[in-house]
Amino acid sequence: MADKHGYPNAESHERLRRSARELIDHGVPPPHRGGTLSVDALQLLYQRASTPESAAEAQKLLHELQTYQVELDLLYEQLQANEYEITEELTHYRSLFELAPAAYLVVATDGEIIEGNQAAGVLFGESAMTLTGKALASLLAPGQKNAVAALLGNSGEQETSIRPARHGSVELPDHRKLAINARSAAAGDSILMILTEATTTSASS
Repeated sequence: MADKHGYPNAESHERLRRSARELIDHGVPPPHRGGTLSVDALQLLYQRASTPESAAEAQKLLHELQTYQVELDLLYEQLQANEYEITEELTHYRSLFELAPAAYLVVATDGEIIEGNQAAGVLFGESAMTLTGKALASLLAPGQKNAVAALLGNSGEQETSIRPARHGSVELPDHRKLAINARSAAAGDSILMILTEATTTSASS
């Protein structure tokens, strides 16, 4: 099994080596993508192969170098596959965030907006791009400082390892009410928020 970065551990390295030797034995190594031996190294191998006393050693060394080369090529292919898979996964989740019908914000612990999706931009009457770098409180009606602090976890309450969700409501400058569900990110350096415009119903006369 490979480690979290896609590099092989001892078990997968041995499996990689067996695969490399099988490819060499069958004469079908993968496309060569690594470096080549230097002229000096090739000359040294040639000299050793030309001498009966060291010919067997040179042949063994050449086979070992071929094995290493095929290992590197196989590892390169695996890293390329891993990179493609990660890119596809990142694109998928990026699309889910940006195109979600709900308004999402990622906010720093000091209240500055790190990122918002398209629905958040519509909610605040701005583009998602222009939200970045603004203080959340600056987009709200005056007097929302305590509510924002509570949502950011800056209200004096001790943060637990469970990182429970926080719920609150704020008011926009045009007096619309927003319900916000907030939770600290796993790293603890930002807060994830879902914002929903509160609906009001008037009593019938």
